[in-house]
Amino acid sequence: MKRENESQAYLTFALGAEKFAITVESVQEIVELDQVTKVPNAPEYMLGIINLRGKVLPLLDTRLKLGLPKTEITKKSRIMVLDIEAGDDKNVQIGALVDVAKEVIQLQPEEIQEAPDFENYKTQAPITGLVNNQGDITMIMDIARIFNTSEILHLEQSVI
Repeated sequence: MKRENESQAYLTFALGAEKFAITVESVQEIVELDQVTKVPNAPEYMLGIINLRGKVLPLLDTRLKLGLPKTEITKKSRIMVLDIEAGDDKNVQIGALVDVAKEVIQLQPEEIQEAPDFENYKTQAPITGLVNNQGDITMIMDIARIFNTSEILHLEQSVI
């Protein structure tokens, strides 16, 4: 059982110049981008499906899911294999494409500032907090808000 004043591990990643972090509990592994199979009539943010050691996973473009502009895939691009709770004791695995997977950091609760709250932004945004390291801001993301589980379940059922 985790206590409120204990540090928590986060995986940091970049999308362009912006830095983000998610709890390591959600990350199964990080893999290099390999062959992607396109899926007809898929939403724009769904790049296709990938084969991860015999398991077929939907591959989503994290940039597009966050409303950021699409960019070219580079040698540094990585797939974060995420395990997302979908309710009813069911978890769904997806691949989330990021520009760069960086490092695992430990954060104390007091290091995390609340997300900004203006015009209902806080309730709608997938940002749960901010870490300000001498002006270098990292946004802590809630993957359940970014990758809506009902949406993912629908994708999983329609392509797999």
